[in-house]
This record gives sequence, structure tokens and C-alpha cells, in this order.
Amino acid sequence: MTPAGGDFPQPLAGIRVVELATGVAGPYAGKLLADFGADVLKVEPPSGDPARSWGAFTGPDPGLAVAGQRGAPEVGTLHLHLNANKRSVVADLASPVGRSLVASLIARADVVIESFTPGFLDGVGMGWDVLSARHPRLVVASVTPFGQSGPYGSWRGSEITAYAMGGPMHATGIAEREPLKLGGHEVSYHCGGVVALATIAALTMAEAGGVGSHIDISNFETQAGSIDRRATWILQYAYNGRVMAREPRDAAGLLPSGLYPSTDGYVQVGTPPRFGDRLLATIGAPELEALLADPAWMLNPDVPGVAEAAVYQWLAERSSAEAMAEAQPRHWPVTALRTPIQVLSDEHLAARDFWQDLDHPEAGRVRHPGPPVRLRGAWVLARPAPLLDQHRGEVAAELAGAPNVRPGPAVVSSSPLSLPLAGIRVLDLTVVWAGPYTTMLLGDLGAEVIRVENPNFYTGTRGSSARPSKAQLPALSWLNAHPDSEPGARPWNRNAFFNNHARNKLGASVDITKTEGREAFLRLVERSDVLVENNAVGVLEKLGIGWDVLQARNPKLVLLRMPALGLSGPWAHYVGFGANFEALSGLTALRGYPDESVSTTHSVYYMDAASGVMGATSVLLALRRRAADPAGRGELIELAQAENMLNHIGEYLIDAGLHARSHEPLGNRDVAMAPQGAYRCSGEDRWVTLTVTDDDNWRALRRAMGEPLWAEDRRFDDAAGRRAQHSEIDRLIGNWTAAQDRFAVAERLQAEGVAAGPVLDEADLFLDRHLRARGFFRPNGSVEVGPHDYPGHLWRWSGPALRWDPLCRFGADNDYVWREAAGLDEPTYDALRAAGHISMDYFAADGRPL
Repeated sequence: MTPAGGDFPQPLAGIRVVELATGVAGPYAGKLLADFGADVLKVEPPSGDPARSWGAFTGPDPGLAVAGQRGAPEVGTLHLHLNANKRSVVADLASPVGRSLVASLIARADVVIESFTPGFLDGVGMGWDVLSARHPRLVVASVTPFGQSGPYGSWRGSEITAYAMGGPMHATGIAEREPLKLGGHEVSYHCGGVVALATIAALTMAEAGGVGSHIDISNFETQAGSIDRRATWILQYAYNGRVMAREPRDAAGLLPSGLYPSTDGYVQVGTPPRFGDRLLATIGAPELEALLADPAWMLNPDVPGVAEAAVYQWLAERSSAEAMAEAQPRHWPVTALRTPIQVLSDEHLAARDFWQDLDHPEAGRVRHPGPPVRLRGAWVLARPAPLLDQHRGEVAAELAGAPNVRPGPAVVSSSPLSLPLAGIRVLDLTVVWAGPYTTMLLGDLGAEVIRVENPNFYTGTRGSSARPSKAQLPALSWLNAHPDSEPGARPWNRNAFFNNHARNKLGASVDITKTEGREAFLRLVERSDVLVENNAVGVLEKLGIGWDVLQARNPKLVLLRMPALGLSGPWAHYVGFGANFEALSGLTALRGYPDESVSTTHSVYYMDAASGVMGATSVLLALRRRAADPAGRGELIELAQAENMLNHIGEYLIDAGLHARSHEPLGNRDVAMAPQGAYRCSGEDRWVTLTVTDDDNWRALRRAMGEPLWAEDRRFDDAAGRRAQHSEIDRLIGNWTAAQDRFAVAERLQAEGVAAGPVLDEADLFLDRHLRARGFFRPNGSVEVGPHDYPGHLWRWSGPALRWDPLCRFGADNDYVWREAAGLDEPTYDALRAAGHISMDYFAADGRPL
């Protein structure tokens, strides 16, 4: 899809980026910048970015069907995905000639993305102090496993160590087994999205004030501050000391949620307590209906078993497609579980013209995922991933024929830099997690965010139950986690599920379904810059505030809509949670134990945080175009969250298209590097993770283990042999770690250069010496929750401090929002109050307070 933008140019056109990063996170950030118009020059070592071969096997690997498996070398599918739209040149930073070339390229650049070990660039004369003195406008984004400082600063990282330490790996998987990583490189893709967001934000400041920034992105912190359920669980621990754990193999929730077998596969079911009526409307089940009629049904131990049996019986007579077709019209979240190769033939994506084909000189015709977010003419896929050093001649000609210094502003502003969204007003009509996370990030960047909520409609965004009793809290689990396990007078202001993304927002109430409430809201729209919403498709139109209405009231408005599957297409109206659409998009099928039933693959919620990052990025891109437009026009942004997710498994989709291969979960293993896994240590449910990257790294692992005799086996000398004998190696490594402390093992492995890290739970993370040394946790709160330590920002930079304001409380800022921000006169405001719009409480249908 390369839509004509007309007079809407690509938002990053004219921006020059030097990419010195390898792996996944930095290159994915570079890809995002390139896809939205930047000229990204990938500077590679003489051997090339190691990821050029990732996703491709060079020999047989019995029993595994994975990305790129083949009997002969081939172009890495990860490279094909990550590096489309880029150019390539080789430069050896160990040589004076290479350093001179890179210095010349940086002199013409706006952005540098690098992933070297902290201190490396200082050692070759290209550290931040040197570069910023030479090029004051330059933005340098440094993405590393653990950041530029702190006790782990020099540690090596990998996909599994990042999730083990920063993510909720300790509670992912089943209790009877080792903890489980996510599929593919999803952690690194999420980190790369954060890099792109921070980079565009820093560019905005540099262009406004003439001063660049050094951005420090720690993959560890991008996970601890957001991914999956992690930020909520850390805050839950801060509130009441609870630590989450993996569920047993046969665990049953209050109402059925998870993967259930159909006649031809599996479906992902999502049934929070408030959706019980939707389940009943779909499957009937009189016995279950009688149980749910009791107001205290959540305390009835018979409910889970009866509900599970009813859903199993219903699905035993239906295919995945039939189950979806019956459940979705009744708004019960049921979606099919599909593999990447099945996603390629998706009728919905075909109808949306999602897939993009490019001819590659070595790989042939390659089908790529389309845009992660749609802005008119903003995203273009123009060139295939480059061959190594393909553009040397082109780059040399550019350096010879153009000034060797990037033009800068005539003067550098003498005023202190402002945050990039200072003076921008954002209206927040979001629900659950992905949308509120987007607006939190916009608030971090300086925007005034006004969260507008309906006092007559409780959505569950502030917890699965508006007024849970203390006795109900255990059954509601982490969806209703309150300080000291006390719901309080207004539980909706005390819930970790909401408060983990509630900073930097103002709280206002109004009922937009009523004429006077809608008009008040539109008055606020007239004085705002951005509106963000992620409600079901059609909700804005039903409320009378569709895009045409909003644009008429404010032509400068940027509207971000975040539907799960898009605003158009045969499945556009499907409902569900992140887990539903991860299953439908192929992500879930890549995660799990290879030797377990698919039904043991319990839900995760990766999509929400990743969509939030892309949502904030897209707003920055749209505002950038608006600022450059003489008419200052706003625009509609369509972020189909599932399409964003498809970009996070792009190598699997490309491989499925090239070779018609199916892909199965690998557990904790990697497609190329071996061994990799989670190994039991001393103590209850204590584990350490490690990744061996190559043969030299294998020898480093042997040294760390004290050169055991078993490791001298010649079968283990190369990666192919280690992959073939992975189970045996896992057993032997497990014997070595079993009696040792997980932190001690990680320290010992890191000392030899092996990527390793302990699996951390909430208590571990809350006390982690590295996060504490870097000031990651910061106090925050409100008058209703009191002060606690909260997970911090996803990055830090040399620019102005990111915002850290108190938590949003429902309706607490009504006076300011309606009188000052919206400009309502006193009679209008008093009328709203009299009609029940102005409130700090929710009301039931009969008008009584909840």
C-alpha cells in the first residue's frame, strides 16, 4: 500500500538518519523512520549486521518448522523485514578510514541510532560530548539492554533475558513448567517502537530550539514500564504486596478465558465478569444462567466449572470460524487462533489491501506486512532491504557533491527547551489499556491531557467492577488491585489497573449521549489539538461526534482512532481484548511449549503497550505535518492494532510467503542461537536465563561453568550441533544451575560475556539495584491512594525532564476543564451540573450512585 498523499507529504521527508545499530530494536526504529519518509543509511561492519542471517537456518534442524529453515543458506527473513526502505554502506569503526566515513555521514545527519556497549563510541572519538559539540542539533538515540549507566550497564542482553528481567516471564507459562518467553523478537520490537517515539519527540525539540538530545533507552526499562501486564503488576505489588505466579496447567478463571478447542482448531475466548450476559446470549446454558442470576455469583465456587463445561460443549459442535461468527454479533470476544501462514490468506486483510510486494535481488518477490498505522500518504514501502554495502558509490557521490555539514538554524534559541508537546491539548476518550497508555505517553511529552468520562456509564477501564467488595477482590485478581486491598470510597480512583497509566492527566465528566453534554464536549474540541479514542468501531458516530462533525468544529484537529482490526473490512466490528487479536494475528501461535497442548498457552497482553507506543508516535507524526502545513490542517489517523502487531512478526510472515512454511512455538529456544533457555536455580520457583550467540560464546559458557567434561563433546562445537542436541544440553546446564543462586549464576555468566539474567518477579523488580540506581521508580499518587513508588518513564534524555504529574481522578478537574479549557459560561456550567454531568461518582441507570 503506497497511497498517494497529494499535498500531504511524508512526515519525515528530508530527515537523514545514520543507523549504527544491529539486532532488532535499533533497526526496527530505523525502519519506522524510513517507512515514514526519512533517508536511513544503515552503516554495517564488514561482516554485516548479524541479523542479516537471522531467521534463516543453514542446515537441517529435525523436528522444528521455523522461520527460514532450509538446507542451504538464504537471505535472513528478519533482514528482509527490518531493513526495507534503507540504504547500506560498510564502515569499520576499528579503522581510521571507517571512522572518517562515519564522521562525515554524521555531519550531514539529523539522527544517529546506535546500539554499542556504553562507552564504545567515546573510545572511538564519537561519544555524545564530542558529537553534540560538533553538531548541536543532532539527536543520538542509544539503545542498549540495560542503559548507559547503572550496575548492569555493561551486561549483555538478549530477547529472553529482557523478558525474564523486565517482563512478566515469571508468570508466563504454566506452574508445572519453566517460565516462558514471548514468541519471536516481540520484546525487541516493542523496544524499537519506543526508540522511534523518543527519537521523533527529540527531533521536534531540536527543530524548535536548535538543540539536540542524547536519548538513553534501556530495553530492561521499556519492559518494566509497560509490556504485557508488567506495569500493572509492579504497581499492584506497591499497593498490596501481591506477587503474581504462573497458573496451573488446568487453571480456570471466574468465567472462561483462554484457548479452547473447536472442531478444527482453537479459539481465544475472553470473558471478564461483566461479560457474563454476552456469553449467555451466545451459548444459552440454563444452569449457568441460574448461577449468574445470584448477585453474589462471584463468590460461588461452582461457577467456574459449570461455565467451562458449557463453553467446551458449545465449541465441540462448531469450527473456529463458526464460533467467531456466532459470538461476535453478541459482542462476546471469541476469535480464531491462527498461524502466520493462515494470516497471509486473511480475507479481512486482503479487503484492506494490507500486503505489500517488493522484488529483492536475492530473495525474489517478497510479500511484506503493510503499514502499522495509516495516515494519508505518510507510509510508503519503496525499496527492498539492501545488499551489504550496496550504496557505497551512491553515498560517496553524495559526500563529494554536497556540503559536508547539515544546515542548522540561523540562531540557537536562548530559551530553555520545552517538551515537544508543550501547549498541545489532547482529549482522551479511551478505554481499557492501549488507548490510555497512548495518552499517558503524550502527557509525558508535555501535552495537557483531559480524560473525559461518562458518569452514567462505567466501562471497566478503572477496574472490572466499579464497587467490588473486599471479599470479591481475590476473585477479580489483578484487574482490581487496590492499596492495602481496600476498595475505598471511590474504588475507580484506587485501582492499579487504571493508575499505572493515569499520570499527567486531568479528569472531567460529561455524558456525551445527551444533547447538552455533546455540545459541551464539542466546545472543548474547538479548543483542542488532538482527540484519541479506542472504542468499538461506530461508537463515535453513534454519539454524534464522528470525524465529519469533529472536523467541521475544528479543522485543525488530529483524531487518532485505534480500532483492533481497522475502520473498514469484513471484521472491522469484531470485539475483543489484546489476547483475542494476538491470536487472530498469528502472535499467540508462536508462543508456548512445543510439547504441551495449545490450551496451556495462557493469555498475555502484549498488544496494548505496543499499540500505545505506536499511537503516541502517530500523533507526533501528524502534528509534525500539521505544523508544516500553511493551512494547519488536522487529519484522521487509523491505527488498526492488529496491523501494528503483524509488523512485530514480520519475519515469520515473510518466511511463510516465500517458502509456504508453517511455524510452531519454540518455547524458550531461538531459531538460530543455541543453547537458550530458562534453567532452575536454588529456591522456590527461581530461574536464570541465558543465550549463547555463537561458537565463541559457547566457549565462554564453558569457562563460566568451569569447563565440565560433558561440554567437551564435539557435537556441541557448532550451532547446528547444539540445536540438534538442545534437550541434552538443557538438562546438563540445569544440573549445573540447580544448586546455585540465580543472581550469582547471572553474574558469573555475564563476567564471561554470556547474555544471562535472573527471572524476576514483582518483589525482585521493585528492589532491583540497577533500577533503583537509575532512579527508575518514582513516587506518585493522589489524595485517594496516597504516595507509592511507580514504574517510571520508558526512556531518559538530555532534554527537559519528562512530565510526572499526579494521577487522574474521575471528574476531579471539572471546574477547570469546562469553565476555562472549554470556555463555558456560568449558566451553562450550572445547567450541566444540575443535569448530572458534573460528578466525581458514577450513577446506575436509575440515577442512584454506584
